[in-house]
Amino acid sequence: MKLRLAAICVTVAFFAFAGSTMGQTAVRSPEQTAQSLIDAYNSRNMEGILKAYASDSVAYALPSGEVILKGHDAIRKKFARVLDPKVKLKVEIVNRIVDGKFVIDKEKISGTSDGKQVEFFGTVIYEITDGLIRKEWYLRQ
Repeated sequence: MKLRLAAICVTVAFFAFAGSTMGQTAVRSPEQTAQSLIDAYNSRNMEGILKAYASDSVAYALPSGEVILKGHDAIRKKFARVLDPKVKLKVEIVNRIVDGKFVIDKEKISGTSDGKQVEFFGTVIYEITDGLIRKEWYLRQ
């Protein structure tokens, strides 16, 4: 009888726990979200790229503050150019700083574009909440 009662308690506890966590998805940390974008870019996965961004995300140029991208349509157009079969670029994170909801990446972009060797560096600042990039700033020099 005690064994049967213990089994019932364990079963009830299991289903209570499972019910309380059903439908919940783990939200990625800001660093995980930024890395998911880099991974999707390097694997040439447009849908993975878009999944890193909020549908209403906005990108700005620094120091001007000019809006350079707004929403998924603009993001899709930007990345379609670099995912073109004639362009074979890879992003490597040279340095990353994570400070709360902000991720600052110093990136090295290298590879080929139209058969020519390419290598350049850039810095991007991401503001990430609820596992999505909401805003980003590109340093322009």
